[in-house]
Amino acid sequence: MVPALMLLNLLLKVAWSGVHELAGDEPFTVYWAQRPLGELFGMLRTENNPPLYFLLMHGWSQLVPLDPAWLRIPSAIFSTLTVWPLFLLGRHLGGIATGVLASLLFTFSQHGYGFAHEVRAYSLLVLACTWAVWQLVRLADDPLRHPALRPASILWLVVANILATWAHYFGWLMVGLELVLVFTVPMLRPVRVKMLAAAALTALCSAPVAGIVLSRAGTSLGQGTWLEAPGWEEPYNMVMRWANAPVVAVIFLALIAFALVRSSARSPRMAIPLYWTAVPLIGMFLVSFSFPIYLDRYLLFASIGFYLLVALAATSVPGAPWVRHLVSAGCVLAMAVTFAPWKSNNMHPSRVVAQVDAWREGRTAVIMQPAWYDLTYAWATDPGLFRGAAPIGMALHERDVFPVTGDAMPPLDSSFTTVVHIDAWASLTDPGHRVLNGLRSRYVQVDSVEADRKVMVRSFRAH
Repeated sequence: MVPALMLLNLLLKVAWSGVHELAGDEPFTVYWAQRPLGELFGMLRTENNPPLYFLLMHGWSQLVPLDPAWLRIPSAIFSTLTVWPLFLLGRHLGGIATGVLASLLFTFSQHGYGFAHEVRAYSLLVLACTWAVWQLVRLADDPLRHPALRPASILWLVVANILATWAHYFGWLMVGLELVLVFTVPMLRPVRVKMLAAAALTALCSAPVAGIVLSRAGTSLGQGTWLEAPGWEEPYNMVMRWANAPVVAVIFLALIAFALVRSSARSPRMAIPLYWTAVPLIGMFLVSFSFPIYLDRYLLFASIGFYLLVALAATSVPGAPWVRHLVSAGCVLAMAVTFAPWKSNNMHPSRVVAQVDAWREGRTAVIMQPAWYDLTYAWATDPGLFRGAAPIGMALHERDVFPVTGDAMPPLDSSFTTVVHIDAWASLTDPGHRVLNGLRSRYVQVDSVEADRKVMVRSFRAH
């Protein structure tokens, strides 16, 4: 059963792996995966992500072409592997039908599919978190049923948690959630001491990056994040993303509510996916009013709990078996008909480059804000720049491309007859628009266009 479910998931994940351009944070991962290890570790000292995924991509990208479809294969595989522990969890908590249903809901998740096609660590984090919960449940299982597995279970739990925390620092949220589970769910309480030991070992193995974690956390707490406090509708919006569509979200929530109010459904086993879903969904929402962190990618690990919860609710519907089968089939059908893996994410950095090239006349300076858009622009211009010996800043400067840090206007001499300004959220680092106003005072603005989603490109000419 598991191989068939994994094969279906893999075929879907690989089929459209190159449908989107490399965009967002993906060029950042790809660029640093190409750099020498000394430079990579130097960058990681001030980076908000741990080294594991960068090191994996450093090795993988040496073996394959610099092509989005190839670069996304590891993320797709990690997502496919998640089906294995997810099925085992569902089977343990509710039976084979629950395991199959949870796996299919995850497979047809548009939200999860999108992150399985990102050259980022999120699908690896989800795999590690799902594996960790399975190991926790396995550890609490009756030792008479699996006596040979029991001594090693804590080690596998530690490995899963290390994988999660070294894939993304938000993996520590999962470790915290596991502690909540063992102290609140009756079936997991016997392993409280073992969970505390596993958390301590995980922390010990994270000692090499502890200084970085504390430093980055202190910076974020002191200076704030780039996110804003969420609106009150955001928890529902998050569920809607997990369920593919508003109508499906309402149906799933109603199904869960019905299962929870039924006395026969108030099982401690249902508490595991319920807490897995609700604690991050509501807890991070409340925290975000003081420290904004409410972002779909940061909550991706909680979506697995949601699919398990829906599967348990559907397979516990009262009545004849055919009723449960019909409800389960309806859940899968609802996800499948709203699943569109070929759908564009509307991110096209190549259009920005094409627009800049179309406006070039004479010697042209390209000014971009914020400065970190440089890697996206460089990839769309020429992926070969990522494997060049020169740092990307130097390579772009040779092409008269000037990423702007903060609001400092780069020095432009009189030889530039055309200036193109790329605004990829310039207000984040230049809220007063000093660079743009400076260009308008010195040059004549000729044209402007939204070349890509939320990326304005403006053309200026000398007087």
